[in-house]
Amino acid sequence: MTAKKRENEIRELMDKWAAAVAAKNVDAILENYDENVVVFDVPPPMKLAGRDEYRRDWDDWLTNFTGAISVDFDDTRITAGEDVAFVSTLTRVRNEDAPDSGSWVRVTVGYKKTSGKWLVTHEHASIPAGMQQ
Repeated sequence: MTAKKRENEIRELMDKWAAAVAAKNVDAILENYDENVVVFDVPPPMKLAGRDEYRRDWDDWLTNFTGAISVDFDDTRITAGEDVAFVSTLTRVRNEDAPDSGSWVRVTVGYKKTSGKWLVTHEHASIPAGMQQ
């Protein structure tokens, strides 16, 4: 498989993830996350260990959205090897009816191909110090 095809597979996973967030479907959001994923997220706690802990984070965070959600990506860069890939991107999750809502967040995602399936094993989201969420 070519590097371009692997990059396209990762981009498809990102698009599926964005659609799942828009649908507020936590099961679909976490579909491609490894059971032992490590996440450094913007809201506390500083570190989340495991898909179940990250699920609780999503369940809590999605309550902040009363209407439809949009997900935007910008400056996305994907590097995909045979069994390891990573993405760096700027991501914004916002209320669809409020185009200026939400903050742009720096996101880096690490994937590992396990039994033919790309799974997120590490995710890091951050906002530059001093910026409001």
